[in-house]
Amino acid sequence: MPFKERASRCRPARRIHPWETCMFILTLVLGFVALIALAMPDLVLLGLFLIVPGIILMVAPTAFAYMASATAIRSLLPGHTGIKATVFAFCATGLLAFLVASPFHWMGEREYRASIQEDVDCVEPLKLVGNIRLERRDILQWKRGQAEQCDELCAALLLTPGVESVTLASGPDCQHETTWKLVPRGSVPNMGLAPTDPERIFKHYPDEENAHRPSGMQVHKFHQARRERLAAEWNLRLATRQTLVASKAAMTPDMTIVITGSKQKSKPAVERVEVSGQAGRTLFRRSLVEHEVVNTPPYIAFHPSMSNSRFAVGRTKYSTGNQRERFDPIAELMKNVEGLCQTPSDDAPRLVKQRLVDALDNHASNANELELAVPWIVGLGFQTPSDEDAEIVHRIVADLRVSNVGKALRRIYPKTIPPRYRSSLVTRIIAQQTDAEDRTYFASLLSKMPAGTFAEMTAEEWRIINDPMLRGDSAAFIERLADLGKPGVQPILEILRHSVQTIPEWHKRRQVVLAVCRGLARLGPDAGEALPLVQSYFEQKRCPITNSANDALAWRIAMARMGLPIEKLPHPSSWKEPAITKMKSRVSRRVAKYDPDAGL
Repeated sequence: MPFKERASRCRPARRIHPWETCMFILTLVLGFVALIALAMPDLVLLGLFLIVPGIILMVAPTAFAYMASATAIRSLLPGHTGIKATVFAFCATGLLAFLVASPFHWMGEREYRASIQEDVDCVEPLKLVGNIRLERRDILQWKRGQAEQCDELCAALLLTPGVESVTLASGPDCQHETTWKLVPRGSVPNMGLAPTDPERIFKHYPDEENAHRPSGMQVHKFHQARRERLAAEWNLRLATRQTLVASKAAMTPDMTIVITGSKQKSKPAVERVEVSGQAGRTLFRRSLVEHEVVNTPPYIAFHPSMSNSRFAVGRTKYSTGNQRERFDPIAELMKNVEGLCQTPSDDAPRLVKQRLVDALDNHASNANELELAVPWIVGLGFQTPSDEDAEIVHRIVADLRVSNVGKALRRIYPKTIPPRYRSSLVTRIIAQQTDAEDRTYFASLLSKMPAGTFAEMTAEEWRIINDPMLRGDSAAFIERLADLGKPGVQPILEILRHSVQTIPEWHKRRQVVLAVCRGLARLGPDAGEALPLVQSYFEQKRCPITNSANDALAWRIAMARMGLPIEKLPHPSSWKEPAITKMKSRVSRRVAKYDPDAGL
């Protein structure tokens, strides 16, 4: 046998040092704790309330990573070296972790420095003149139609002395350009354009401007009053003095404002506002750059959250501003641009109301001030108006010279409306300029009026019932034929027959059919003569009056209300006894607590 082979057989096995055994056991324990922490991060947050358990769970993933690495390195070293090898293993682990994280740390720092641009201060407030190009790079996700709107900053710039027009460049690459301009009223056709919520500019007002509110005045009331005044000023301006026009032709800019807001994952977050002159020279710049760089040495950080706690690679935050600084580029712009902060007139709301009332009183002409009507209703907010304002709203709804009042009226009367609006809403439904959406809304309001309101129908109301086009848009009003009592049964049945025979598509006749169902349910036993027709439709193989289980339930409730015994309610022949019993029980409960205003 060769000497080397005999020597290898005689070589003693590697002796495992007690330190190595302790490290292995500790690695297993830390691994188990780390697994719990990573699998259930919310448990870490809960443990922090007990302090020590939370801290243990929070540091367990990092401790396990380092301990596992040190144990692996220690296992490669001679066993008899003892404490020296253990110390060397931990030092090597730390050095290795530092070397692995250093390139990422260096790249993060380089990205951060590359994103920084030196601030440029202006000695005196900037004065904007001529055509202004406004590039909005701070809106990352543009909503549909938002690029075609003049927002609050655009509106504020248009009112700044010296500004002739504002070209709003929007979209990912600022390629979508719209030029906005205020021109004297009457010089161009009025397209009904208006800024979108110009009063939102007050959200960006500097703190020193907001500090000027009257002493003792509640903050909410102060801001609300200020917003109402600015909105009223804009409404008055567009109704009496100027017209807002939009053009796709971009003007040659005299000055350019660029607002940047870049927030990409693992990239520096940049918020910046910059103003440059016609020659491209930067006149003003403010920015805030923040970046989270991989820490050296690396660790696994815990990010607590009430809804989504998680672990991630630990990072160090770099920032050009103070910790937790809130940077508002529009606020910075308002601090340094002359005339951009405006104070609306305290008298604007009163003047708008007075002009509107005068226009409503002048029945002989289509006064321009009637354009104030819809914005004025919108300005009332989502609250019940005062008696004085309610009277003006009623006059606006009754005046057909004011169009498109539906959306504004929804803010005040979303579901119900006082009965005195009856004739006004009926007139609106009949009017040719009323669109289908508003007709549906007005009919819904009519259907919610108190029982008996339509016991005597006017000629205009019968016109809605008898005209198939108006009836289709105002289907909810059909239900109120029930106010006529038994005389209303035949008109309801005629409508049902007409819809089944002439409207083949279910989605088109659905509202009419369901309104008939609600009307018959309102009539109750007075509609008993309608049962044969309803049952014949209901029992057809391809039922023309139902399209779902809910539709079928509504008709069964109506038939029970009309006098059909619950035991005789129709049902598919394939139903088993438990299903039939369940259906009858459900119908019985619904009939017992039937409320005509709540529907079926």
